[in-house]
Amino acid sequence: MEGARIGILLGAGRAHAALVGGPAGGGEVRHATGPNASERVLARMLRDLAGGARVASVTWDVAAELDPALAGTPVAAVRIVPRPPAAGLGSGHPSPLLRALQARRGAVVGGHDLFGVELAPLDVYAVLAECAAARDIPALAVTASGAPGCADHELAAAELIYDTRPDARVSLSHQVGGLGLLDREAATVINAALLARAAELAERCVRVGELVGPQVSTWFAAGDGGRVSAERLRLLPVLALSASEAVALTGAARLAGAADALVGLALPDALAVGHVAGGLPEVTVDRPGPGGVRMAIPTASLTRLPGPPAASAAAFALLAEHEPRPAVVAAMRGGEAAERARAAAARLPAPEGMVLPGGELAAVGAACTEPTAWLDSVVYAESGEELERQRGIAEQRALTLVAESGARLGSERVVSSRAVSMSFLRSGSYRLMVRAGGEAGESA
Repeated sequence: MEGARIGILLGAGRAHAALVGGPAGGGEVRHATGPNASERVLARMLRDLAGGARVASVTWDVAAELDPALAGTPVAAVRIVPRPPAAGLGSGHPSPLLRALQARRGAVVGGHDLFGVELAPLDVYAVLAECAAARDIPALAVTASGAPGCADHELAAAELIYDTRPDARVSLSHQVGGLGLLDREAATVINAALLARAAELAERCVRVGELVGPQVSTWFAAGDGGRVSAERLRLLPVLALSASEAVALTGAARLAGAADALVGLALPDALAVGHVAGGLPEVTVDRPGPGGVRMAIPTASLTRLPGPPAASAAAFALLAEHEPRPAVVAAMRGGEAAERARAAAARLPAPEGMVLPGGELAAVGAACTEPTAWLDSVVYAESGEELERQRGIAEQRALTLVAESGARLGSERVVSSRAVSMSFLRSGSYRLMVRAGGEAGESA
């Protein structure tokens, strides 16, 4: 078997793996499960799973291992804004998770607007004062107004922090991306809290991959259904949160042999409904993440249908009736989830709508992940021609990011590209949202 891929879901004490054969990940599927133990134990399980197959890549779903509530790393949050609130920053974020992670919160003067125009010079002395006040806090999260349009103040603040505290772990909001200051700040704080844990996980998983085979590449499933490198995980572990649901959608569609599908993921208490288009799950940046916190990162767009199995099955059948894409139902867990999946599948007109993964659906989806990129920015365009030029620049940047993520040369493609008018900010302003993908470049 040439070009086989392995996906592995790390959970609480258990590791679930799936091997998907063929260079495009569309052949035979094998499953294995074992203890989430030492590196050699994991590598032996993966080698046994591979058998005589030549493995090209191992993609890890580590979402369960990156629980922000268990990160144990306090964070100092530094907000850079043109005019700090006169009454201070208040009592903090409404989420108990964010309040627990932030050991200190401070604001300094600086920042830009969304178009990159400086609103106030950066107060470097205030940054140094914040750094000194947070000297006993191991991680810092820096969020500047308008950083997606111009990251100069965040980069300058990071340089000042590293000059005085070279051992500090620093997370910058423009690296996370997204437009909303509060959502971007929340993602940056969580990212900072996870940096130490992500570094340990990345090193461990890379070593396991090296034990599986000398030519095996190591990747990590992302919340948008794509994958990121070990280097990217070390920098932005927040991207791996909520990956299990996204790759489960991909896995269900792949097992059903459908590149486009309406997918129902059966859980013990609900049916989670999402869409797969072109082999990738449809995503949103508005969905609550860990602890109910809204973050400015793309995750799979899912709608929960709670209630008894019969009720969720009836609702899913109604959706499928008005959906041009084929409907697929798969169980993410056994027991009650499997019963819910059977109830939903029984209401579908096509018998092939039921998928029995035979193992962890997320592991199958992780093996099938492809390189992706997501860009969310604001541009100014006085004419339609200028808007198309700006859109073309954003699309090319997204395609470049996909190529840098290991896509096979020439396989890069724009999955979606939207321009939404934001004239309430300024006449001629648009929000550009571009998603790109590509085929993995492994060919064992």
